[in-house]
Amino acid sequence: MLTDISFDESNQLIIKDILTANIKTALVFEKYGINFCCKGNRPIKDACSEKNISLEELLTELNSVLNSTEAKENHFENWNLKFLITYIMNNHHSYVRTVLPQIIPHLEKITSKHGGKYSELKQVKKLFDEVAEEMIIHINKEERILFHVIRYLVDCDEISEKPKMHGFKTVKNPIEKMEAGHTNAGAIMEEIKELTNNFTPPADACETFRLTYKELEEFTKDLHIHVHLENNILFPKAIQLEEHLIKMTRSKF
Repeated sequence: MLTDISFDESNQLIIKDILTANIKTALVFEKYGINFCCKGNRPIKDACSEKNISLEELLTELNSVLNSTEAKENHFENWNLKFLITYIMNNHHSYVRTVLPQIIPHLEKITSKHGGKYSELKQVKKLFDEVAEEMIIHINKEERILFHVIRYLVDCDEISEKPKMHGFKTVKNPIEKMEAGHTNAGAIMEEIKELTNNFTPPADACETFRLTYKELEEFTKDLHIHVHLENNILFPKAIQLEEHLIKMTRSKF
C-alpha cells in the first residue's frame, strides 16, 4: 500500500493510484484544483505543470495525508464489486437524488432575485439544470443496466462460467457510455466553478445565496469522488474480470 511519495518516483506516479491508496487525498487535489476523476489517469507531475503549482509542495501535503495516523481508510480497490456497487448507490446515487431537489429551488430563488445584478447566475442555473437532468438519467441507467451486468460478471466468476453478454457484446460498451456522461458532467461543473469564482459568493450575498454556492461546491466534490470510484476502480476491475472469465473459459477447451 502506498504510504509515502518520494520526489524521484513522483514523475511516474498516477493521480488515480494516490486516490486509491487513500481517498482523503482528494481534499488535497481539490485544494489545488486538480481534476482527479475524469483526468485521474495521468502522472501527478503533468497536473502540476498544467496548474503551474509546486510539485514538491503538493507532495508534502499528500504525504501528510498518506502518513496520517487517523482511522483506517476504506480501501475500495479490495472490495467485492457487488459491495462497491452497493456503496456507490447508497452514498453517491442517494446523495444526488437527495440534494438536487434542494439545490434547484435555491438556485431558482437567487437567480430570480439577484440575476439582474449578477448576470452569471442565469448561466449557472442553465448549466446546473442540464447537469441535474443528465445525472438522474445517468444514475438510473447505471442501476438498471450497467450495475446489473457487473453483478452478472461477478456471479459468473463465482461459478466459473463464461459470461453471455448478448446485445452488449462486452461490458466495455455500457462503460464507455457512462464514462462519456461523467466527462460531460465534470466539464459542466468546472464551468460553473469558473462562473462562480470557485463558488465564492459576493460580499453582499444573502444567506440563501451563500448556501446555494456551498451546495454547488459540495455537489462538485461528491461528483469527483463518485466518478473516481467508478472510472478508476469499478469500471477497470469489471473489464479486467470480464477478460479473465473469457480467458479462463477458453483455456478449458
